[in-house]
Amino acid sequence: MAAPLARHAPRLFTKIVRFDAVTVAKSHVQPIRFPKVTYNDMTKPEGPWQEKYDALNAEYSRYMYIGICSFMVSLGITLYALDPFKYMEPAHRNTPDGLAFLNPKPEVLADIQE
Repeated sequence: MAAPLARHAPRLFTKIVRFDAVTVAKSHVQPIRFPKVTYNDMTKPEGPWQEKYDALNAEYSRYMYIGICSFMVSLGITLYALDPFKYMEPAHRNTPDGLAFLNPKPEVLADIQE
């Protein structure tokens, strides 16, 4: 079993690795010749451009306002669903009754210590 594998191992290794894959590909492919382009070959604006510019600007502004409105609606729905003030405690007031534990009455203190 090991003898046939050992006999074919170098050939299998070269088929897997294929050292010559790049050279074979180079021989079948012609190099790409990119055309030389100058600024003179570029398109030149002609005719009135302001109307098209204003139309595109109005369309893009509409997209922007729709996006802002949808963001505000989704933010409002999120804040409504989260209800961040649901578990918030009411504001504490430092009244004399609220601070009575700092200066307890002597009879209450004696009752607690007994």
